[in-house]
Amino acid sequence: MGALKYIDNNFYGDMESSFPSLEVLGIHEAPCLEEWTTVYSTEHFPVLSSLTIYSCPKLVKLPLLQSLKDLHIGGTNVTLLTPLIMNATVLTSLSISGFTELPDGLLQNQKQLGSLYVRSCSLKSSSDLLDNLSSLKYLEIRGCSIESLPVGLQNLSSLKTLHLNCCDSLVSLPVNGLQGLSSLSSLRIQNCKTLASLSEGVGYLTSLQDFLINGRPELTSLPRSIQYLSSLRYLSICNCSGLISLPDEIQHLTLLSELEIEHCYNLMSLPQGVRNLTALQKLTISGCPHLQRRCKKLRGEDWPNIAHIPSIEIFNKRW
Repeated sequence: MGALKYIDNNFYGDMESSFPSLEVLGIHEAPCLEEWTTVYSTEHFPVLSSLTIYSCPKLVKLPLLQSLKDLHIGGTNVTLLTPLIMNATVLTSLSISGFTELPDGLLQNQKQLGSLYVRSCSLKSSSDLLDNLSSLKYLEIRGCSIESLPVGLQNLSSLKTLHLNCCDSLVSLPVNGLQGLSSLSSLRIQNCKTLASLSEGVGYLTSLQDFLINGRPELTSLPRSIQYLSSLRYLSICNCSGLISLPDEIQHLTLLSELEIEHCYNLMSLPQGVRNLTALQKLTISGCPHLQRRCKKLRGEDWPNIAHIPSIEIFNKRW
């Protein structure tokens, strides 16, 4: 497709309905493509439900594709975004990548959108990107230049999964912005290196079952409000070299069944409250020299606090 500039009537031929059964279409690496047009008197792509467009920087015109449910778009002209997304009113999954600016009101018609992936884009906390997404269940923000999350986050009452990855400018999580996430069951924060602390607002996430924190060298402690995560079953803390201690409030995580701590070199000990975690079935500790020493079977100072756990793995040794 390197030299292709136009997709027009010559592409469709004389058929009354072009590609009547085509459901999935991908256009990749078309640097010269400028327009994709259709003949209005002819029905084109009537059942097209999945479209992928990548690396088409000159493309500024597309046909009306109202049956789209799944859209992946990146490396294209930003002027293409608004008409394409605004007219695709039955989208359930959307992936956007590589845009330095996202237009206001871009997702205002997306009442059915269930999954949203935003990658390598510039976002502002004042962005309305997350407004009115009442059906959104999955949100992933990866590699985006953003200091704080969009304010619309607090209105995502149906959201079940939130993944934040490689957002190096992110410095904080909103205290009140997490309050509305009443359905959130999975939160994963990975490689957001300037995020030095977790908001006390984490305590509002009472439906949270899966909590992973990875690649946070500036993190020195967990918020005491973690005690309110009454549904938490899995907690993973990895590659947090600045973490010195865990709050004793961890003892209130009465449903916690798996705790994983890896490569937290400066974590000195486990809180005594760990012995109260009677539902804990598995403990994994690796790359934490102080903890490994203190948790040695029968001999370590912290052993009495973890001896009740059925499965213990410390630096590849299992008990």
